[in-house]
Amino acid sequence: MKKISLLIWMALISSSLLAQRRGEEPRYDREKLEAAKIAYITQKLDISPDQAEQFWPLYNTFEDERRALLHQLRDISNEDKETLTDDKATQLINTKLELQQSLLDLEKSSIKKFSKVLQPKQVYLLQEADRDFVKHLYRMNRKRKIDEKR
Repeated sequence: MKKISLLIWMALISSSLLAQRRGEEPRYDREKLEAAKIAYITQKLDISPDQAEQFWPLYNTFEDERRALLHQLRDISNEDKETLTDDKATQLINTKLELQQSLLDLEKSSIKKFSKVLQPKQVYLLQEADRDFVKHLYRMNRKRKIDEKR
């Protein structure tokens, strides 16, 4: 019953995740997206209320730091390639490697923190649940675009 109600709730959230703004591209409603992600991961990992109270602040901090590093990596990828010199390319390669190492270090330290709150199996399944949620968003977005074309 818990899984059925969660799936219904996820379907309702998913259908209203994209908010339309007049004259702009569709944007995700961040609050609804975060609520759906919390529900999805909580259900997939079977996180207890006591675990959730300790886990979600840790996870949110991890996600904020991860998002900032990924944003920096994206900025490097958006560098103007036509005016790129060899020296600048070398600098960008080194910066990119440093950021990737920072991502790995962040993940390692976060896993240690998560392991103090969650069971090892839950920590292991966390990455899979996070990845599955993103796949769900892509599928939902692709379906929305197909439906709009009809």
